[in-house]
Amino acid sequence: MSTVRKTIFSSIALVMLLAGSKAGAQNTFNGDNTIQQDSALYRVFKLLQHADTSVVSILHLGDSHVQAGYFPQTNGGMMQQQFGNAGRGFVFPYNLAGTNGPEDYRWSSPVKWNSERVVDRYKSPVLGPGAIVINTNTNSPSLSFLGRQDSFIENSFNEADIFYDPGNDSSNVISNGADIVVTPMPFTGSPTIQRAALSYQELQQTFSVKFENTSKGPFRFYGAYLRNGEHGLIYSSVGINGAMYQHYNDFSNILLAQTAVMKPHLVIISLGTNEAYGRFDALTFRNEIDKMVTLFREQNPAVCILLTTPPDCMRVTHSSYRKKVHGKWRKYAKTTVTPNPYIAMASAQIEGYAREHGLACWNFNAVNKIQRARFSQLWAPDHVHFSVKGYQLQGQLLNEAIQGAYRKYLAETKKTY
Repeated sequence: MSTVRKTIFSSIALVMLLAGSKAGAQNTFNGDNTIQQDSALYRVFKLLQHADTSVVSILHLGDSHVQAGYFPQTNGGMMQQQFGNAGRGFVFPYNLAGTNGPEDYRWSSPVKWNSERVVDRYKSPVLGPGAIVINTNTNSPSLSFLGRQDSFIENSFNEADIFYDPGNDSSNVISNGADIVVTPMPFTGSPTIQRAALSYQELQQTFSVKFENTSKGPFRFYGAYLRNGEHGLIYSSVGINGAMYQHYNDFSNILLAQTAVMKPHLVIISLGTNEAYGRFDALTFRNEIDKMVTLFREQNPAVCILLTTPPDCMRVTHSSYRKKVHGKWRKYAKTTVTPNPYIAMASAQIEGYAREHGLACWNFNAVNKIQRARFSQLWAPDHVHFSVKGYQLQGQLLNEAIQGAYRKYLAETKKTY
């Protein structure tokens, strides 16, 4: 690894270690921030131990807590600083879809795009590895990707796999300066999905691609997967606002696509918040967890799975009342924050399922409660989501828990020699 890249990674680690903390070492977490059933991660830890000669892939799957990017990128960036950065992984044009996404990159296009997500009522039969797709009826559409150079996450790449459906058997792909190989990518059983593999002689921060000779039907774009040719870790995140276990399970082709494209050695699943704000049924929820875990294991029996519990979210209600002041009636607004009991129930089901099936589990709900004072000023107004610093702190705490489990693995491995 070059000296310049080592310097970049060291800077990333320093910034992230301090993220969300006002007093640095004074805010060091001393509670029970651990991974339950951590031995379930030993298989991926063995791979990470030798990541200097291989590539290890991690997929972080979730809802709005993941879609914004701050939570997974903090943990992912710190892990890449330790084990090496093999690439940015999965990226999607969220801004062209009219929704929020990670801020370390941006897409542009002269074309107007429509979008569909796994949580939408009317969905395309194929949504791809990101659980979201953009589409257009424009002939010969084009897109451009730009990775931010001042980002905490390094976006340099020399290989980019582009996933799309031209609506017919083939299309001509043009991208300046790249060698291009187009192959079918039937990760969902659709014969018209294509993968255009772009390769460059030098590291890039940007690419543009144009698709020609497309059919009259809608052209669909599913995102890209970026690598830099180095050994180390690729940490991809996929999150959809409002998503639940059931959404991904109902469109299981998404999970199949993720397995085919990202080939994860570890899947971190951060879901459960949205289930707790609807009609919560413990047995149904537990069954949905089992469906997802079973599917990933069917696709790759060696995959490691880490379940996380949701934040200690609250219910926020707004009301108004009248009060007589100096002989005049005045109207006042009142905001009430109360606990959501279903959050604790969802967390208990996730924790219980992981224990029963021997899966690793990070009980962030418990950590969040213990760290209540540290998070008190880091909630968004809805008290469901965090601020940027709140998500960075969540990512830092996840990394601390994983590091603790990894140190335990190294100690136990050393004893066997």
